[in-house]
Formats: sequence, C-alpha cells, structure tokens
Amino acid sequence: MIRLGVTGTDTGVGKTLVSTVLLRLLRSRGLRVSAMKPVESGVKTHDPSSDAVRLHAAAGGDDAMEDVRPLLLAEPLAPWVATARAGSEVDLGVLDAAFARLCDGRDAVLVEGAGGLLVPITRDVAFDGLFVQWELDVVVVAGNRRGAINHTLLTVRAAHDAGLRVRGVVLNALDAEPPGIAEATNLEALAELLAPVPVLSFPWLRKPDDEAYVLDIARERGLESLLRDRTPPI
Repeated sequence: MIRLGVTGTDTGVGKTLVSTVLLRLLRSRGLRVSAMKPVESGVKTHDPSSDAVRLHAAAGGDDAMEDVRPLLLAEPLAPWVATARAGSEVDLGVLDAAFARLCDGRDAVLVEGAGGLLVPITRDVAFDGLFVQWELDVVVVAGNRRGAINHTLLTVRAAHDAGLRVRGVVLNALDAEPPGIAEATNLEALAELLAPVPVLSFPWLRKPDDEAYVLDIARERGLESLLRDRTPPI
C-alpha cells in the first residue's frame, strides 16, 4: 500500500494543490485511493474551497467527510492552540480510527498536514509524530520563493530526525509571474543540497480544473516518481 504524508515548508505553499495532483495520478492508474486532512481550521463546514473538500473530490468522493476531516476548528490556528483556546484538546484516538477506516480496502492513502511538519496537534504530538505512527512516507511541498532553501532544508532535516522517509520535494510556483533570481536558482541549489532526495519543480497551472492538462503537466515534471509502491529509505 502507498502511504503518503504531504507537508509544507509553511502555510500557503500549495500543499493541497500538489496533494490533489498526486491523488489524480494515483486514480489514473486505477488504484483505489483515499485522502485525509486530519485537522482543518479557519473554514466553514461546506466551503468548496476548503482543503478537505478538495481532497475528498480528488480522491473520488466516496469516503465520509467525517473520516476525511475528523476535526474542524473555527480559528485559523495550530490545532493545539485552537483547541486550548476552546477549552478542549485533540482526541488522537478519533484521528487514528478515521485513518484506519480510510485505509480499509485501499491501494493508497494520502494525508495532508496543516502548515508545516512541526505544527503541534497536541502539546506533545505534532504532524511528524502522526506521520511516524501512521507509517507515512513524506512529500515536502515548498513554495518557490526567497527563503525556500532554508525552509526546505529545515523541513527535510526535521523529517529525517523523526525517522521519516522523504520521497521527494516539490518546488511549487506560487503565481504566474516571471521568476526572479531566487525562483530561478532555488531548484538547482536544493537538488544539490538535498541529494539523493529528489527535488521536482511544479509550474503555475493555467487550467487547474482540466484533468488531462493537469495529468500531462504532472507526468512531464516527474511527479509519478513519488508514487512508487516502495521506496528505499533516504
């Protein structure tokens, strides 16, 4: 079974976009897939632009939303902070049970974190710990902008320190503007600094809702290499 955890170097770097593209690639191979956003905050339940709704649709829409997104928080904060402010805490057992249901009878499962890898879910457990417990390999999404080198190196190091396997880094274009000097040099620098971890570039999508177009771009940029059944530890 393919078990992926998608994390980002920060918020707003394109985790959900890349996650939906990976799900589309998996489904195009005829695989039975599921997707999960264990905790989402700062959105309304049925907001069509929410991460969980987009993941649910990309995975085929067959799973209960209560499993795809077991916990929805009103304030746009880290789960530990948001629940503490509300006088509660995250029940990790609820997340574990939902994940188990999503894995049942599937060929692949993709879990998208919130923010970065070390965002706290509880006082003692962040997304790195959840990914370890669920035996997920990691795909790191980095926004291609100034600061990407430092943020990406920190994220990959944190993943390795937690004992996670990093399948690759996706350096994602954040807009359609011509690249500046940082955007033009980040890919080569990261590829050298992170070898043998693959670093792939992903462009701004002009037609994100065009299935054939998205799949063509994803294959052209090598994203299918992140979806092998098994990868050696890196």
